[in-house]
Amino acid sequence: MKKILSIIMVLVLMISISSLALADESEENPDEESEGENQSDENETEDPVDDETEEETVIMNTSLGAEIRLLQLEKAITKNLLKGEMVVDVLKALNYNTSDLEAVLSEMKLVLEEIQAADPQANNSVEVFIDIKSDAKNLTEQFRETTNDLLGDVKYKEIKEQIREIVSDELQNYSKQIQNRIKQFNRNQIYRLYGIIGEGNNSLVNEYMNGTSSLAQVKMQLCKMVNMKMKEKRNEIFSTLKKEKIQNKNHANSEAENAAASFSQREHERLQRRLEQANNTGNEKLIERIQNRIKNNENSSNGNGSNNGNSANGKGNGK
Repeated sequence: MKKILSIIMVLVLMISISSLALADESEENPDEESEGENQSDENETEDPVDDETEEETVIMNTSLGAEIRLLQLEKAITKNLLKGEMVVDVLKALNYNTSDLEAVLSEMKLVLEEIQAADPQANNSVEVFIDIKSDAKNLTEQFRETTNDLLGDVKYKEIKEQIREIVSDELQNYSKQIQNRIKQFNRNQIYRLYGIIGEGNNSLVNEYMNGTSSLAQVKMQLCKMVNMKMKEKRNEIFSTLKKEKIQNKNHANSEAENAAASFSQREHERLQRRLEQANNTGNEKLIERIQNRIKNNENSSNGNGSNNGNSANGKGNGK
């Protein structure tokens, strides 16, 4: 019976320790183009802050956590841009009119510049992350739908298979940066756990940083440390971790609600800035695209609803 209780206690502590928002060591961000068929009606207004996005913002209550999320998003946008440019090259070789697709990619490049300029230490870093993730997700979906309209679902999937894996020095550099930041973030969290537990031996931190112990192994060792404490101390640790989990969740929820409340206004401001940039470049197709988006944004705000004016009417020589 004692052994069963001990196992249960370890499991509970594993969950509690994870509540300190240790960052997943996979540097990939879920904002890359989805292979799923979760297309949405462009007349519908999607919630810019879904459960997944809110969960991602939990670690953004520190500047290092914010830097991780912004870098992950920057990498995802860069990867989708590279894929999109490859798709356009293929379609051009097949004599398709790719002007609509190129306009989408041009706006995506403006979005990339915005995430590159984002400050992880700024008070509005969560808002910026939510805004740009929403824009990047919508642009990627528009690119996919436009390509699908040109080619048909089967042929589009064939091209996607050909460019599934992209290897570039730029993406590899992003991966290295993200992994480095994640290691630093988790190191800081492990130190905090040491403080909560009341341990002075920091050997686990060194083992984690030099790669001799994985994050999962460190968590298990921390749980064993806690389990060796007296019952009163274990309860105290558990209570502290539970309180922090609730506080982190409430903070993320509050940030998400605040971001969602003023999302439409910020979206309008972002589009106006992009229109100014587009005017400076003289890219007529991009200018037209953003003007249509501004008009649709205003119609949506007024409750009139409209499509986004980004029709895929560019089929070339009957391919």
